[in-house]
Amino acid sequence: MHNKRLASIVHGIDALSNWSGKIISYFIVVIVAVLLYEVVVRYLFDSPTKWAHESSLLLFGVYAVMLGAYAHVHGAHVNMDLFYNRWSLKTRAIVDVCTFFIFLFWCGALIWFGTAFAIQSVKFLEHSTTAWGPPIWEIKLMIPLGTLLLIIQGVAKFIRDLNIAITGRELA
Repeated sequence: MHNKRLASIVHGIDALSNWSGKIISYFIVVIVAVLLYEVVVRYLFDSPTKWAHESSLLLFGVYAVMLGAYAHVHGAHVNMDLFYNRWSLKTRAIVDVCTFFIFLFWCGALIWFGTAFAIQSVKFLEHSTTAWGPPIWEIKLMIPLGTLLLIIQGVAKFIRDLNIAITGRELA
């Protein structure tokens, strides 16, 4: 029973990462549309915008930060595949359990500094210093949020890996 409950929690975390990733993935369509609009008005109508380039960069920042958990659930982060893919499932799990603490340290630093960075930005309702000058404090809030989602997904992977390291079988 304990294993089924744990599997249910891990699958719930996977679902959260998939759900948030699929929603954020549509940002790329918006980014392309904004850049296409800029190209059309700039080169066909000789009327460049002040906002298109910067808004696409801001959206891409959110896109990159918020897709970490989605990439993690799908194993899209970098591994040393030359060795990793040759190892047995149990060996990979043991290595992943050991390296989880490096992951946790990195994410902890990102949460710590990213949160301080975001709080400072919110405190002053920070805006960009460009001619358009959009608010960017909302964007900076995505750093700790995206990192939190990544940590939650990392814990789910750790639980999976720990189960494999101990039992030699995947979590059902």
